[in-house]
Amino acid sequence: MENYKPLAGVKVVELSFMMAGPSCCRYLADWGADVIKVEKKSGDTFRFYPPTMGMPATQDCNPLYDDLNAGKRCISLDITKPEGMEALHKLLAQADVFVTNNRQKALDKNGLDYNSLKEKYPGLIMAQVTSYGRKGPRCNDPGQDTISFWVSSGFNADMMVETDNSYPVFGSNGTGDFITGLGLAYAVVCALYKKKETGLGDYVENSLYGMGLWCTSNYNIGCLPQYNWKMPRRRETCTPGSAPFKCKDGNWIMCAVVNIESQWAGFANAIGKPEWAHHEIYGTTKGQSDFKVREYLMNECESIFASKTSVEWDKIFTDLDLTHDIMAHYGDFVNNEQAIANEYAFDVTYPNGHKTTLIRPSMTSEKMGVPEFVRGPMTGEQTESILAELGYSPEQIKAMEESGAAYQISL
Repeated sequence: MENYKPLAGVKVVELSFMMAGPSCCRYLADWGADVIKVEKKSGDTFRFYPPTMGMPATQDCNPLYDDLNAGKRCISLDITKPEGMEALHKLLAQADVFVTNNRQKALDKNGLDYNSLKEKYPGLIMAQVTSYGRKGPRCNDPGQDTISFWVSSGFNADMMVETDNSYPVFGSNGTGDFITGLGLAYAVVCALYKKKETGLGDYVENSLYGMGLWCTSNYNIGCLPQYNWKMPRRRETCTPGSAPFKCKDGNWIMCAVVNIESQWAGFANAIGKPEWAHHEIYGTTKGQSDFKVREYLMNECESIFASKTSVEWDKIFTDLDLTHDIMAHYGDFVNNEQAIANEYAFDVTYPNGHKTTLIRPSMTSEKMGVPEFVRGPMTGEQTESILAELGYSPEQIKAMEESGAAYQISL
């Protein structure tokens, strides 16, 4: 359906930085919301992060920033100045949603907390990302997903296999941010749905720590004292049908035999061990619960998998419709037919000639199709046009720029 955008007409004001809050707004923008990102003149700190990973980070060529902030507009305000704060409030007066990941004490100090805003703008939905939640002794602690999502949830420590030279696993930067932002976007859409009925806003919140616990809840609950699950999953304690094995070409491949009673036979036949298929021990969950049985099967499988290349095993498992994949590396997606066919990955060429491949959120709508990619805004790129929309005259805009309350980048 032409121009179908489920969130068309929804106005979002984003006062956030780095990744969690901005990712929430990227999801909303993709589905049609008008997202206005409010930044100070120096810009979102994430604008300057890409060089730590060897990527460019100029105003007109910042792939990592653009991937997270696509489809937004940007106004640059100094909200420490009265004129800047006034402009922000004019934005909020017209907004349906206010997204922020500022800490609560900063919001309280600036009168941008929900209790203050709901009196002025009863229809406003305030959406906040926190590090550790709204309550408790750590409610005002700073956070990043590397700490609040990964470290605090138990992942980094308990996924480590300890040896003389081991060290904790490092959680993938941004993963917790994107998941937390997605959860917050879900809450925003639910609040918008209710607002259609009541006309009233709401306060919705999601935390990095809370999502970290939720995403690892199977392990966190399993490791409670009353249960016997132990971490990390060491090689000798893995079930062979759901473990990675090194192939003849040096690549690793992994299957997922989730239900041993119904799936083990297919796996056993695929690897050339039909005698294991319906074995009274090997073919049962109870039998494979014995770690000595697991160790024997794992050792046998290691020799079996080393006899063929990953490509050969991939064909065998594909032909038998068994859940599996060759272990990919970061960056492999650029040549993955599945990523390209579904338009998860797409090529971008910047005006300066820099070429790269970006990744878009994978949520789709049959009616909407794939959202058009519009690069993230430069700092203050739409400041003057947004102020004009709010009713500011050219003279007032110029005065705000001269006082430093507003900033428009020169293109």
